[in-house]
Amino acid sequence: MVMSMARETVKESYLRVGKPDDYKEDNIRYLTDDQFGFVAGVDGIMMRERPAANFYLGAFYAESLILAETGFSTGAIQIAGTAMIDQLPFFVTACDYTLIGEELYAAGASLSGDPVQLGTIKGQDVAKALFLVFIVVGVVLSLMGIEWFNTLFVIQ
Repeated sequence: MVMSMARETVKESYLRVGKPDDYKEDNIRYLTDDQFGFVAGVDGIMMRERPAANFYLGAFYAESLILAETGFSTGAIQIAGTAMIDQLPFFVTACDYTLIGEELYAAGASLSGDPVQLGTIKGQDVAKALFLVFIVVGVVLSLMGIEWFNTLFVIQ
């Protein structure tokens, strides 16, 4: 059922952009829900079809190194993005470009052009800048011996 829904979604997308003749049902594949079985299948596809570019975006675990190394060996341009800190070294080493942590979400918002997503990213950046200023001011005041926090919030 999921496979037929995926095929219909892709087919509908081709229709919406006005290219129904470009849709090929064989391009929609299901390999497996097993982590390493999936990686083995994708690696085989990469080795046979030699894609020009590979995009790895989202959450990755042990499969990140296997995918990135296989893609590197095929000579494909590789772009990776993940917030999984443990997998970043593999992507940085084997990929041409790597989006680190929140860069993945900022890139998605930027590419979508959605004003709500862009506003959310800008709001988060402003909040981070304000917190950084508060931290620096607090450290400087603390080093000067001024305990402003205790004087503002005295609990009696």
